[in-house]
Amino acid sequence: MKAMLSPVLMFVLADATKGALWYFQQMDTAGLAVAGVLLICSFIGWGAMIGKWSDVQELRRRNHAFERRLRDEPSVVALNFPRGSNLGPYEFLVAEAVSAVQRHKGRLVRQSDVTLCMGHVENAVQRGVARTMVKYEDKMVLLSSLVSGGPFLGLLGTVWGVMVTFGALTEKASIAQLAPGVCGALVTTTLGLLVAIPATFGYNYLLTQVKIMTTELENFASSLADRVELELEGEARRNFEAVQERERLLRAAAPAVAAGVPVAPAPVATEPPAALPGWEDAQ
Repeated sequence: MKAMLSPVLMFVLADATKGALWYFQQMDTAGLAVAGVLLICSFIGWGAMIGKWSDVQELRRRNHAFERRLRDEPSVVALNFPRGSNLGPYEFLVAEAVSAVQRHKGRLVRQSDVTLCMGHVENAVQRGVARTMVKYEDKMVLLSSLVSGGPFLGLLGTVWGVMVTFGALTEKASIAQLAPGVCGALVTTTLGLLVAIPATFGYNYLLTQVKIMTTELENFASSLADRVELELEGEARRNFEAVQERERLLRAAAPAVAAGVPVAPAPVATEPPAALPGWEDAQ
């Protein structure tokens, strides 16, 4: 990182007759302290940008890989996610939805049961989206602070250096005595801009990527809720048909049981009823 920054400083601060070191030699202790802070901020900014870019690429890769794998899964609500595992954003949303469905397992018979369960599923998915967006925006506050704070910190060093330079002048001071102090004071402004300019470009690029990933996350959450609802409706319909068939067999066997006649087990119907009022085919 120093190798990347040093050529930029040499190019900006170098002069035909005076090198960059000469400018730093004209600075006082306060100016050197501000310059040191700005150099540290520059290293932090480059590290944050590189780290955030790497995180964005890794999260996007995991999201797309899981989305492709999810298309081949016959059932979303049957997936199992081990506790404590490192889940990607999409995996985390599915895990939250499956956890909400498990609370209603075996109790889905009517449409009202599905509606109640879907309310819990949608709330869980929305909480998962909110937590994932916080993870997406990690390190963005740091870059925003460098973009806005770098120039002001450099300006502080410049104002302080100019103030000290003018305060030390005598009545017979000339431009030759004034120029070195002013040049040293302006170094901090240059360093502040060198901190803010790369951070500005990096922040805008990464912010765009975060917005794209947020939109993709919300679209995935919406499609996940739709798919879970269809699967729950299919499960509830099968449960309803099983209850209806069991009641029909009990009614058919009731007269024979009352007369004391042994009744052979009735064959289980292999075909579902032709129509069930109030239900739509979920497949």
